[in-house]
Amino acid sequence: MNIIQRHADEFFRVQGAVRFNKKCKEIIDDVRLTLYDYNKDSYKIQFLERLKYLYKDSYDQHLINCTAKVKSDCPTNQIHENILFFLQEELEKYDNSLDNEEFSLKDKEIANEAFERLLYEINLLKLGQEITYEDLSNEIEDLRTFYFLNKKNWTEMFIGKLSQMVVSGIIAETVSKEIIKFIRDNYPRLIT
Repeated sequence: MNIIQRHADEFFRVQGAVRFNKKCKEIIDDVRLTLYDYNKDSYKIQFLERLKYLYKDSYDQHLINCTAKVKSDCPTNQIHENILFFLQEELEKYDNSLDNEEFSLKDKEIANEAFERLLYEINLLKLGQEITYEDLSNEIEDLRTFYFLNKKNWTEMFIGKLSQMVVSGIIAETVSKEIIKFIRDNYPRLIT
């Protein structure tokens, strides 16, 4: 978890958790005010994505125990739905303002798809037992938390992590090269 995600978690815990005493408009105003703390749109997106995840989880948990006969009449459901709608709108607004050097929502989706396919292939083949699947999976999960970096810096971090895994013996150098080749061949926009 990176610092922006921790900020979102703290925001949700302190100010944003849906309660009957906090109106939807107040929560949205708190979100907008907090977004001013970040200069880069990619940071704002990271914050909004984490909040969206937290509110969606809160909404799903509420639905399990919701006693309203008609779910759309439940005030808590309405607050959650309004906040989720607002967060999605804000995400799209900031995503559209990113330049090509930053990870857009589509770029993140492509990267995540590449990582999932890579992990699937590695798990399927086990690459001669040369790697520890869980170690590689943890490293990839860690990389996903840094999409707020620009693509150049993120790519350097990705290559650095691969190098570190080679040096520490988690993967062989040939496996590292195969990973980069796989991503370049299948997802050329991911590594520039």
